[in-house]
Amino acid sequence: MCPAAILGDRACGKTTFLGLLYAAQVKYGTRVSDSFRFHAPLQSLRLMSQVYEGMKDARFPGATLKDEMTEIGFVFGYRKPLAGRLPASLKDKNWVNPFAKLSFAAFDVSGEDVQEFIETGVAASPIIQQLLKSHVVVTLVDCSKMTTEIDSPVFRQMLKYDSEVASLLVSLQTYKKQEFSRMKAQGLSVGNPVIYPAIVLSKFDSIRDEVLVKLGLHRGVPDGKQKRKRKEYAEALLRVFMPQTLSQIRGGKVAGVNFDQAAYFFSWVRTETAEAGMQPIGVPRIVRKGFSAEGGAEPDFSYDDYVAFIEHFRDVANKVPDEIVEQTTLQTPAAPATATA
Repeated sequence: MCPAAILGDRACGKTTFLGLLYAAQVKYGTRVSDSFRFHAPLQSLRLMSQVYEGMKDARFPGATLKDEMTEIGFVFGYRKPLAGRLPASLKDKNWVNPFAKLSFAAFDVSGEDVQEFIETGVAASPIIQQLLKSHVVVTLVDCSKMTTEIDSPVFRQMLKYDSEVASLLVSLQTYKKQEFSRMKAQGLSVGNPVIYPAIVLSKFDSIRDEVLVKLGLHRGVPDGKQKRKRKEYAEALLRVFMPQTLSQIRGGKVAGVNFDQAAYFFSWVRTETAEAGMQPIGVPRIVRKGFSAEGGAEPDFSYDDYVAFIEHFRDVANKVPDEIVEQTTLQTPAAPATATA
């Protein structure tokens, strides 16, 4: 099982992201149940379910995950191509592992923890210890903090977050290089370490028109079939607001550690507006769709991007070298009881 980290600054939309990811995997999983599975500890499952239920009632979640990020985790499982050809009687045997798995955990990025590790070389924080084991790194970038006012506190906060994420990625590279050297010294046959990055542009619907105009971008994101244009669109934003992070994740080898090509996703939830498109006064409410006679509805959100997120990591899970999975299995304690969606 390959460890994966979801990183985000405070109030960047991590709770909303996890709630919508839960909703997307439940809906998507019912269509491809034979090839995709989702597991989560009961506590995580309850929280993500509660967040989504609140959004179905048009409410955005509060800062639910503040100071509790290490407790929120889940696992994506993807049917391996070879296992798909096994007889049905063998697929679910305990001695056959037919699924490639990624184990996600969500974290706040703490500049203090990152800086302490950089200065001392010791990962004293449990969060840093868990992050360093990750081979998949998903970084949330809050589009509501993107502004043309470069002297504003919001812009400075974005640059600070950029510095913290970039520093963490450098630390991750250093750790992977040290682990690689240690395993080689033990006579183990291992390939060069690889880190698989992804960027989620959260709250994308809140990005300001003047920001897009200044960068020569239109309001609509190219659709999922136009991968190159989507990448160019995302990188045009990151080049201004997350330049250090972008320089780290654009692929290639640094200090003997490969970065796979980054993947980009856009997350938004449609919000009710007042007349003439003006922002409403008071607490924002979520636009819902799919109302039924029984009163059911669901939030209007970027479902296709969440499906693309799930499917992207199918490819990653099947690319992770076996020695990484085996090493993680040996080092990771037994998982708590899980629930299956």
